[in-house]
Amino acid sequence: MNRELSVRQSEILMAAVIIARSTSFVISKLSMDSMQPFNILAVRFILAFLILIVLFMKQLKRCTWQVFRNGVILGVTYTGVMGFEMLGIRETETSLAALIDNSAFILVPFFEIVFLRVFPKKKVVIGMIVAFLGLLALNFAPGAQFNIGCIYLLIAMVFYAAAIFETSVFAKQGEPLLVGMIQLGTMGVLSLAVSLFFEDFRLPNSGAEWGMILLLAVVCSVFGFTLQPVAQRSLDADRAGMFSALNPLAAMVWGFLILGEGMTPAKLIGAALILIGLLLPSISPNPHKKR
Repeated sequence: MNRELSVRQSEILMAAVIIARSTSFVISKLSMDSMQPFNILAVRFILAFLILIVLFMKQLKRCTWQVFRNGVILGVTYTGVMGFEMLGIRETETSLAALIDNSAFILVPFFEIVFLRVFPKKKVVIGMIVAFLGLLALNFAPGAQFNIGCIYLLIAMVFYAAAIFETSVFAKQGEPLLVGMIQLGTMGVLSLAVSLFFEDFRLPNSGAEWGMILLLAVVCSVFGFTLQPVAQRSLDADRAGMFSALNPLAAMVWGFLILGEGMTPAKLIGAALILIGLLLPSISPNPHKKR
């Protein structure tokens, strides 16, 4: 994992990790029928961290103070993302939760402008607008009400935009895989602390609960979280952020297949706009040119 990926390889990996993470909306919603939010997060992330320790133990000797610090900062930020996201999806449909949370890519350029004095390319801006219109169409629902869950998700959205920006910066400073590992360990410890203080923490006590936790740990965390810094090493933050639009698209599909949530013409139009928005920056005359 030390070799830097090409831009195209990074885009493919970024799409894969986002699609993998999209399953967490449905699985987490099902898990919260019997377990509390931070309890789920604590078991999920600690288990994922232990799996990564076993898989990449030899690479830990390359962990420097900077790598450790970067992983901890990312872990704190992503704990904010996941905590408010879990609170939000208890109150809303998975597709609406994914819409609000993953609209974070609209905010990412503002972090780049403020902290890096870097402005997004015109093609990227156009693509972001098209993808955002797709997100709106994907979740077009006359009569939908703004509730407390939406407020939680708006807070998660701000945290998520910050996390995408931080990941882009830290991944370029080296050892992105280790940063991702330490990030997961931090998320597990912080979630456990919150659960012990504010919830009745317990381990899963049925095959169904363990099955859902294992899916969250392996698919959504070991793969979906740990490899995001690896993917973002070769991508600008705004471009990487655009891939978060795939999350609600995939969540819509999972919600339709698993939870029986509705599929409408507006959602199909939204799906098409999201894909067009993601492709637009890649068909520019020189899409891989560095800024």
